[in-house]
Amino acid sequence: MKSLVLVAALLPLSALAETREERVAVAADYVDLALAEFDLTAVIETLYQPILQQVAAGGQTLTEAQVAAIRALYLDAFRQPMTDLMREQAGLMADMMTLAEITALRDFYATPEGRSAMAKLPQLTAAQQPGLMQLVGSTSERLMPQVLAIINGDESPAAPTAQP
Repeated sequence: MKSLVLVAALLPLSALAETREERVAVAADYVDLALAEFDLTAVIETLYQPILQQVAAGGQTLTEAQVAAIRALYLDAFRQPMTDLMREQAGLMADMMTLAEITALRDFYATPEGRSAMAKLPQLTAAQQPGLMQLVGSTSERLMPQVLAIINGDESPAAPTAQP
């Protein structure tokens, strides 16, 4: 009981007064702003680029029609589900953030700077994706023997290292 009183005492009074419905409403405004400025097509296009690169690295040249068909396939498969997933963000935000935090995000993305930042997020993601994929691939490869040792119950698997 003491811990509940302590937690309540540490929370700002405004957090106690706000409701989830209020947070969801403001978060929904934020999501609407984000979707209006967010280039979802650019994000989806980053998903199939590694495939195109792998095909090219294998020596095969795709025609413009083949690339267009792959693009259309990905856009058709991902546009609505990703939009729906992004819309679900309002409830998640309401569960994780205060009304003041959500309001600050919404208000920032309503500014010219915020809209500009939102529009650049797909390019940022695309620029980081190759390095992230390389990091995940090389690190996973290096960790797999240790993971298998843990799974197989070996006494003392080697400690993971931070660098390859």
